[in-house]
Amino acid sequence: MRRTRAARNKNRLAPTGTAAIHAAVLVVALGWISTGLSEPTEFAMLPSLQSELAEQSLLLDFARSGERLLVAGESGHILYSDDGGQSWTQADVPISLTITSVAFGGSGEAWATAHDGFLLHSSDNGATWEVKLTGSDVARLSVSELEEKAEAQRAELENATAENREDLEWALDDTMFALEEATAAIDEGMTSPLLNVWFADDSEGFALGAYGVFLHTVDGGQTWKMESNRLDNPDKYHLYGITRSSAGTLLVAGEAGTLLRSTDDGDSWERVDYVYAGSFFDAVSAGDGSLLIFGLRGNVFRSTDEGASWVPVQTNDQRTLMSGMATDDGTVVLAGAAGAVLFSDDNGVTFREIPTDGGLVYSDVDLASDGRILLAGFGGIAVIDTAADNTEGQ
Repeated sequence: MRRTRAARNKNRLAPTGTAAIHAAVLVVALGWISTGLSEPTEFAMLPSLQSELAEQSLLLDFARSGERLLVAGESGHILYSDDGGQSWTQADVPISLTITSVAFGGSGEAWATAHDGFLLHSSDNGATWEVKLTGSDVARLSVSELEEKAEAQRAELENATAENREDLEWALDDTMFALEEATAAIDEGMTSPLLNVWFADDSEGFALGAYGVFLHTVDGGQTWKMESNRLDNPDKYHLYGITRSSAGTLLVAGEAGTLLRSTDDGDSWERVDYVYAGSFFDAVSAGDGSLLIFGLRGNVFRSTDEGASWVPVQTNDQRTLMSGMATDDGTVVLAGAAGAVLFSDDNGVTFREIPTDGGLVYSDVDLASDGRILLAGFGGIAVIDTAADNTEGQ
């Protein structure tokens, strides 16, 4: 019975079953629509093709470091700009899998996550990329973590009482089943994506993924360790967003109301219950130190005590929110489904709607130095000139 339940849980949001996902926009957030399992692996492993249409393709995520702006999306497309997004150059990327996120991690260092468990690295500010981890590598990291967990559980069983022995045996059985799956994935490769990568500085970074994958590095990405079992996420819910407050609190947001925080730089994590049962797709830290989380049905919550408690923000908008960004001057911009773009100039206490054309799904947002709002999604990059009050590019 345990194995049947575990297998059913594993398949609840498999890439081949995206039609059953509770929100259609989630497909865009994960990038699962562009590289299905039926696509030949040989093609996906080819370098991303240079294309004049890359700017108009499905784009999913921005990253900024100084004047360098990156955007990434389907078919291995990563583009970079040094003029605020006025012009773009396509980077050299060794795979054609969908790139789900990009981030900077130190001077000239950039990282990207992709389908099938791939993690990419660039040492030239995002112009050229190399594979750092494959899905098989991530599976090996999972095996190492699960073997350690199984060893600890066996030690617990040796000293178990009659009252807790059965529960410990069930727990060990679940671990061994997960270990079998991870071992098989070493040869077969992962079929689920990494979804987000984030660096606190030039040394420490995290990569999040579907089914609770949580990777951690403390040496600038030279080595990575799987730390999923350190999180209170027994159902292996997908992890979508990560941010850090100005005071240093780390916050991870995910599927089905998953919200995890650390107040000791990731040494330990606690689950925050209960805020909302629906999924959170991202989290941002506002300029005043407050934290914001948001997701399905336009739900936005704000915390002023390092994520210990949360209050709802009334936006009067029920469109699902996929992404957000904040600046030190109190600006917060959230974007998502059906053309949703919400703007705040008071650190997320209140929001107003910014009208857009076409009702598209926006998967990420960036704010240029001149105040223009850049939006990534279907059809490439849209630009909102807030001074002119119009939308360009889509």
